[in-house]
Amino acid sequence: MTDASTCLPSSVAVALGVTVLPISESDDDALEASDDESNLRLPESVEHAELTAANHPFVTAYLEAIETDAVDAAVLVTPAVEFAAMFRNAALAAELADRPAIAIDSRTAAAGQALVVLAGAEVAAAGGDLAAVQRAIDRASRRVELVASLATLEPIRRSGPVPEEVLAASATDGRRSVFRMRAGTVELLGGARSSHEALLAIRDAYLESAKHGVDRIAVFHAGVPELAARLVELIGSVDFVTGFSVAMQVHTGRGVLGAAWIAKDPDA
Repeated sequence: MTDASTCLPSSVAVALGVTVLPISESDDDALEASDDESNLRLPESVEHAELTAANHPFVTAYLEAIETDAVDAAVLVTPAVEFAAMFRNAALAAELADRPAIAIDSRTAAAGQALVVLAGAEVAAAGGDLAAVQRAIDRASRRVELVASLATLEPIRRSGPVPEEVLAASATDGRRSVFRMRAGTVELLGGARSSHEALLAIRDAYLESAKHGVDRIAVFHAGVPELAARLVELIGSVDFVTGFSVAMQVHTGRGVLGAAWIAKDPDA
């Protein structure tokens, strides 16, 4: 199980038996998911709005999902605890559940979280037990990396998941900022003077990290499919391209572009 901030295509979730819990971002129903998951868009009416309600699944939502008749045991994969409250809620639900359940912090978010979820879901689909699924997720969470470019810093500054000192250091006079997320931390990789320069920065970060290859890689974006296609060309091959979830766009704004991957372990 995971949440809707994960950039996991619904077809993949259904095929592997992944339950995706919804996120509510406002008091109304303005944030409707598009049928085209590769091009999810944040409605303009809420793009600059302050968040007005809790935007993560409550303990009761996790608990209800765990205790459905179809579930024998559950693994709940959440965003890094530094950036969202899901892990605390999921951990409490796992403790209260009437069947085996465990909550795991993916140490990442968005498409990175999707790749961690897939690592465990594939083991589960192949018949692995709870311990085997947990091991697969733990291994993936230690090696997953996400690099993204933001068109603007204002939405993420309003929502507050990234430390202000990082945001202050990334003020780039209107240029795109490029960040890396791994191990529950965010670091600035610099500014890009153009979209093309941002694409090259993401490509270079990927090549540097994935010298021994990758287990899987995904490209994600928020309303810029043409840039996503160019990034795929620069990288060479990806497992899937997905839209940045509407839930995440509230925090980051439109124009987000990035890639997430799980590098192969050279010692494995």
